Formats: sequence, C-alpha cells, structure tokens
Amino acid sequence: MDKRAKITIFIGLGILLMGVVGMIIGAAGIGGVEEEWNNFALQDVTNGTVTIEDNDGIGDVGLTFWVKGEYLDDDENGLWDVCEQVGIRVIEKPTVSETWATGASEFNGDFYSEVLYDFDKEGTSSCESDYRNKNNEREANGLVKIGRACYGCLAGDFTFESNETVWVTYDDALGEEIAGEVGLIVLGFLGGSGALCCGVVVMLIGVILIFTLNDDAPVQMQVAADGSYVMNPGSGNTVGVGINQSIPQVSMTPSVITEEMTRAEPYQFPSTDESVETEEQTIAE
Repeated sequence: MDKRAKITIFIGLGILLMGVVGMIIGAAGIGGVEEEWNNFALQDVTNGTVTIEDNDGIGDVGLTFWVKGEYLDDDENGLWDVCEQVGIRVIEKPTVSETWATGASEFNGDFYSEVLYDFDKEGTSSCESDYRNKNNEREANGLVKIGRACYGCLAGDFTFESNETVWVTYDDALGEEIAGEVGLIVLGFLGGSGALCCGVVVMLIGVILIFTLNDDAPVQMQVAADGSYVMNPGSGNTVGVGINQSIPQVSMTPSVITEEMTRAEPYQFPSTDESVETEEQTIAE
C-alpha cells in the first residue's frame, strides 16, 4: 500500500474518532440537562434560606415554589385548591430593582401566586382555576407550581417559612446551568457529526488512493550475456512493469598519452630570397 494512502486513511480515522467523542459529549450533555432540571435550591422543606447572588447587579428573576399535588378546584371558588392550602411567609428578603423587572416594587420581594404567567395574554399572574392556567413542567416529579418570590431582588438572603412542604428552584442559577449543558449538547452533536462526515470522506479518499497510486519501488538491473544491461520486470505495483530495455555496455578504457603525441614539430619560416626577387621584378615592370 502506498504510504500516502496509509497516511490519508489514518488521518480520516483520527477525525472519525474525534467525531465519536463529540457525539458522546453531546449525549452526556442531555443527561446533564435532566440532572440540572431536577436540581432544587431547597426540597421537601417547610422553611429555609436561599442566597441571591445577582451576578450582573441589576436584579435576579427570583425563586419559584412547587408543591406535591394537582390542579383541582373542588370547592369551585375560582382558585386552584393547592394554592389555597399552602401559605408562605417571608422572614427576610433583599432589596429589589426595577432596572429590567417592571413592577418588582409592587411585589417588593415577597411571595405572590403564579401558576402560568400571562396565561390569558393579559400579563396575569394568579392561581385562577382556568384550564389554561396550568404548569406541568415538573409533572414527572409530581410537583405543581403555586407561586414565585424575590422578583427583581438584588444580592442578599431570602428566608421564608411555610405551613406545607415545598420545593424551591433558584431560577437564575438553574437557567445558567441548563444553558451551559445545552451549549455542550450543541457543540458535541454539531462538532461530532461534522467530524464524522469529514472523517468518512477522508478515509474514502485514502481507499481511492490505494488503487490509484503505485509504490515507488527501485528498478533492478542485470547484465546480459552479451554485456548489455537488462531491466528486471518488477512486481504488479512497481514502476516499469513490462519494460525490458537493453542498454549497451560502455567501455570506460582510459586514453594513454605518449611522448610522441606531445612532441612539437619545428616551424619553418618562409625564405627571404624569394621575397627580394619578387620585389625587384615588381620595380622593373
């Protein structure tokens, strides 16, 4: 096999393996999203404290409260029963900012009822027993949303107590963690799939080179009986297959220089008498 073809195939195999690793990273990211989604700041408690970090200094989205149950209105008073059964009392809270959180000062960091914000397309936050006003995001955990707190809060501690067991999510931290996992998924699957395709293409090119390139094998010569050089036929993938050239043997006998070859012959000058006679004849005429 030609070395260039081997190198090409190995490069393609390396890229292919990188693609497999990328796909594994993407798959791991999916598991990470599920894990982060089930990560509660507090769970199964009747009181607790959550530290608001507010990394950007303009206020956080805040906290969401969940309880075990389902959305029912058995007394038909227009409110979900689960919301009426749970009471949240805020003991400590940070100050709020309306830099982006419009209306944050109205809630002032306290707990307020909310199941699905803007369920009626009018910006409503409530526990109204409307079929549209349901939040089943954590139905797999048997949890339903009953409200939020600390909307627009700056950095500080939020402390509360409840008459029923609750689960609390810190929405800002949860969003950042999930965003990181989603980015890992996108990077893993897009990068991995691209590397897989590229690796396959490069390996195919290497396979094609196997059948199109010949090894640069040395040509062997031998001396025939008549003294000429004859090229030996090579193997099936060597250069010069089927060529049989006879090259006459050239004698390299050195030339011998003798003394007689280098001896200079004497030079004879023309006769002066003949020149004088010619000149007198010219004058006489």
